[in-house]
This record gives sequence, structure tokens and C-alpha cells, in this order.
Amino acid sequence: MSAVLPEPHDLKTLPMNQLEEVLRQLRSTRNDIMRYGVWNIRNVTDEEFNRLDDRRLLGYFRQDLLETRFLSKGRRIDLIQLWRWFDDQMSGVEPMLVDGEEVFLNVHDKDLDKVRKRISEIQSFLPTLRSDDLEAFKRVKYKLRRTVMRLTYDLHHLFKRLEKYRKNFFTGTAAPPRAERLPLEAVADIPEPIEMEEHDED
Repeated sequence: MSAVLPEPHDLKTLPMNQLEEVLRQLRSTRNDIMRYGVWNIRNVTDEEFNRLDDRRLLGYFRQDLLETRFLSKGRRIDLIQLWRWFDDQMSGVEPMLVDGEEVFLNVHDKDLDKVRKRISEIQSFLPTLRSDDLEAFKRVKYKLRRTVMRLTYDLHHLFKRLEKYRKNFFTGTAAPPRAERLPLEAVADIPEPIEMEEHDED
């Protein structure tokens, strides 16, 4: 018997314990994406991107998006699977464990939805990457790179917004308890993405 989902709600209305768990899991997912899901393409300059051999660029995209290594499980999966492990808990597909109890969420939030849109856009490119069709790749490589870079910004923005919501809980109150210490590998500094201007595309 499937669980009955609550009414749709946004992230800022979550109770504190649920917000803390969402923030913890988003941090882990974001770190994995930034380290393994977009690493090659994110670290190629515009000049390098323009002059690199297309076959090599295709390899970079395939390694990033199709062979993402999930940090805590040591498995190779694609970027979509990695994101869904987090987002399935936001949309009630899977329960989230909060304080030892299973909680079903039904989050519809503009910042989360923007990341969902980017993930969906990237997913539409995956058949081209899997087909190994170099000519097809040449036609989409610039749009795919823009989409990947915008994903990094949207993830960063979502994470910072959640931190702001968390901080607002404690405005005018005692300082929050210290969060549980995370493994060093999970919290090592990651350069923040450069904000990119948003342009509507057909």
C-alpha cells in the first residue's frame, strides 16, 4: 500500500528536523556532483573547450555524466541516478528517515524545481552521449556545456537558500546545536561555481 503524500509544500515551511536532514543530504549530493558529475567539463576553460578535439570532449562528458562515482557507495552510476537518490525523497517516491522515523515529503519549491529542470535537460542529452555519434555531439556540445554549468550554479543557489532558511529558525534565539561532524572527504573545500547569466532558450 503506497503512502499518502501530504499537500505540496516548499522548503522554507519544513519543520526544523526535516530541514536539517534535507540540508545534510543535499550537501552530500551536491558534493558528489561537483566532485565527480561535472568535474572535467567544469574545469575546462572556454578557450580550451573551443580548441580541444571533439572526441576528447565527448569523453569528458561521458566520464562526468554517465560514469559519475557516487562517493559514499563507491559505485559508478550516471548523474540522473545520483540526483534521484536525493530527489526521490523530496517527491515522496521514497521516505526520508528523520529521527528514526520514515517521513514522506512532497516538496514543490522554485529553487528545487530549477535544479530538477536542469537535470531533466541534461537527461535529454544522454542518448547522444551513449550513442557515440560524434557529429550529433558536435551539434549540442555548447548547449550541453551551458546546461551543465548552470546546474552547478542552481545547486549552489539551492544549498545557500536552505542554509538561509535554517539560519532563520534561530534568529533571536540561542545558537543551534553543533551539527554532527562529517567525514573530511565529504566537506573538503569545493570552489564555488561562477554565477552565469540566465537566458531563455527555446
